[in-house]
Amino acid sequence: MLVDWDHMSIGRVLTLIIAFGFLMIWMQVTVWHHRGKFHKWQMWIPVIALPLLAFSGFLVVVYPETWTGWIQTILTSIGVIAGLYGGILHLVAISKRTGGFVYENLQSGPPFVLPFTIAVFSIMQLFNLWY
Repeated sequence: MLVDWDHMSIGRVLTLIIAFGFLMIWMQVTVWHHRGKFHKWQMWIPVIALPLLAFSGFLVVVYPETWTGWIQTILTSIGVIAGLYGGILHLVAISKRTGGFVYENLQSGPPFVLPFTIAVFSIMQLFNLWY
Protein backbone atom coordinates (compact mmCIF):
# COMPACT_ATOMS: atom_id res chain seq x y z
CA MET A 1 0.00 0.00 0.00
CA LEU A 2 2.16 2.92 1.16
CA VAL A 3 5.49 1.34 0.25
CA ASP A 4 8.34 3.35 -1.28
CA TRP A 5 6.77 6.78 -1.06
CA ASP A 6 10.13 8.54 -1.13
CA HIS A 7 9.80 12.27 -0.59
CA MET A 8 7.04 13.54 -2.90
CA SER A 9 6.50 10.64 -5.23
CA ILE A 10 3.76 10.61 -7.85
CA GLY A 11 1.43 8.77 -5.44
CA ARG A 12 1.75 11.47 -2.81
CA VAL A 13 1.36 14.25 -5.38
CA LEU A 14 -1.81 12.62 -6.75
CA THR A 15 -3.16 12.19 -3.22
CA LEU A 16 -2.52 15.89 -2.59
CA ILE A 17 -4.28 16.89 -5.83
CA ILE A 18 -7.29 14.68 -5.07
CA ALA A 19 -7.47 16.06 -1.50
CA PHE A 20 -7.59 19.61 -2.88
CA GLY A 21 -10.20 18.43 -5.38
CA PHE A 22 -12.36 17.16 -2.52
CA LEU A 23 -12.07 20.58 -0.84
CA MET A 24 -13.06 22.43 -4.01
CA ILE A 25 -16.08 20.16 -4.54
CA TRP A 26 -16.97 20.62 -0.86
CA MET A 27 -17.06 24.41 -1.25
CA GLN A 28 -19.41 24.20 -4.24
CA VAL A 29 -21.65 21.54 -2.68
CA THR A 30 -21.92 23.50 0.56
CA VAL A 31 -23.04 26.64 -1.29
CA TRP A 32 -25.64 24.76 -3.36
CA HIS A 33 -27.00 22.73 -0.45
CA HIS A 34 -27.17 25.85 1.71
CA ARG A 35 -29.15 27.50 -1.10
CA GLY A 36 -31.44 24.45 -0.97
CA LYS A 37 -31.83 25.06 2.78
CA PHE A 38 -30.80 21.45 3.53
CA HIS A 39 -34.43 20.42 3.06
CA LYS A 40 -33.40 16.75 3.10
CA TRP A 41 -31.06 15.26 5.67
CA GLN A 42 -29.05 13.55 2.90
CA MET A 43 -27.80 16.99 1.83
CA TRP A 44 -25.54 16.97 4.89
CA ILE A 45 -23.65 13.84 3.76
CA PRO A 46 -21.23 15.52 1.30
CA VAL A 47 -20.96 18.64 3.46
CA ILE A 48 -19.59 16.48 6.29
CA ALA A 49 -17.84 13.74 4.31
CA LEU A 50 -15.81 15.81 1.83
CA PRO A 51 -13.68 17.66 4.43
CA LEU A 52 -13.00 14.31 6.10
CA LEU A 53 -11.89 12.85 2.77
CA ALA A 54 -9.64 15.86 2.16
CA PHE A 55 -8.17 15.75 5.67
CA SER A 56 -7.43 12.03 5.44
CA GLY A 57 -5.72 12.67 2.09
CA PHE A 58 -3.54 15.38 3.62
CA LEU A 59 -2.82 13.02 6.52
CA VAL A 60 -1.61 10.31 4.12
CA VAL A 61 0.66 12.83 2.38
CA VAL A 62 2.21 14.05 5.65
CA TYR A 63 2.30 10.67 7.44
CA PRO A 64 2.60 7.91 4.81
CA GLU A 65 2.03 5.11 7.31
CA THR A 66 -0.08 1.99 7.05
CA TRP A 67 -2.66 3.22 9.56
CA THR A 68 -3.23 6.47 7.66
CA GLY A 69 -3.61 4.46 4.48
CA TRP A 70 -6.30 2.34 6.11
CA ILE A 71 -8.15 5.42 7.35
CA GLN A 72 -8.03 6.85 3.82
CA THR A 73 -9.14 3.51 2.38
CA ILE A 74 -12.17 3.30 4.67
CA LEU A 75 -13.19 6.93 4.09
CA THR A 76 -12.76 6.79 0.32
CA SER A 77 -14.78 3.56 0.21
CA ILE A 78 -17.53 5.44 2.00
CA GLY A 79 -16.99 8.27 -0.51
CA VAL A 80 -17.69 5.88 -3.39
CA ILE A 81 -20.94 4.73 -1.80
CA ALA A 82 -21.99 8.28 -0.84
CA GLY A 83 -21.22 9.61 -4.32
CA LEU A 84 -23.25 6.90 -6.01
CA TYR A 85 -26.10 7.41 -3.54
CA GLY A 86 -26.05 11.18 -4.12
CA GLY A 87 -26.04 10.69 -7.89
CA ILE A 88 -29.08 8.45 -7.67
CA LEU A 89 -30.85 10.99 -5.43
CA HIS A 90 -30.10 13.77 -7.91
CA LEU A 91 -31.38 11.70 -10.84
CA VAL A 92 -34.57 10.86 -8.93
CA ALA A 93 -35.05 14.56 -8.11
CA ILE A 94 -34.68 15.47 -11.80
CA SER A 95 -37.16 12.77 -12.81
CA LYS A 96 -39.78 14.21 -10.42
CA ARG A 97 -39.64 17.66 -12.01
CA THR A 98 -42.33 18.59 -14.53
CA GLY A 99 -41.46 16.86 -17.78
CA GLY A 100 -39.03 14.37 -16.23
CA PHE A 101 -35.71 13.91 -18.00
CA VAL A 102 -35.86 16.80 -20.45
CA TYR A 103 -32.88 18.99 -21.22
CA GLU A 104 -34.27 21.97 -19.30
CA ASN A 105 -34.57 19.88 -16.13
CA LEU A 106 -31.01 18.64 -16.54
CA GLN A 107 -29.91 22.29 -16.70
CA SER A 108 -32.01 23.65 -13.84
CA GLY A 109 -32.30 20.61 -11.59
CA PRO A 110 -29.69 19.30 -9.18
CA PRO A 111 -26.31 18.69 -10.83
CA PHE A 112 -26.43 14.95 -11.41
CA VAL A 113 -22.77 14.69 -12.44
CA LEU A 114 -21.28 16.20 -9.27
CA PRO A 115 -22.05 13.32 -6.87
CA PHE A 116 -20.70 10.84 -9.40
CA THR A 117 -17.55 12.99 -9.55
CA ILE A 118 -17.10 12.43 -5.82
CA ALA A 119 -17.40 8.68 -6.40
CA VAL A 120 -14.86 8.81 -9.24
CA PHE A 121 -12.38 10.88 -7.19
CA SER A 122 -12.75 8.31 -4.39
CA ILE A 123 -12.15 5.42 -6.80
CA MET A 124 -9.09 7.20 -8.21
CA GLN A 125 -7.70 7.59 -4.70
CA LEU A 126 -8.33 3.92 -3.90
CA PHE A 127 -6.39 2.92 -7.03
CA ASN A 128 -3.71 5.42 -6.08
CA LEU A 129 -3.32 3.86 -2.63
CA TRP A 130 -3.48 0.22 -3.59
CA TYR A 131 -1.88 -0.10 -7.04
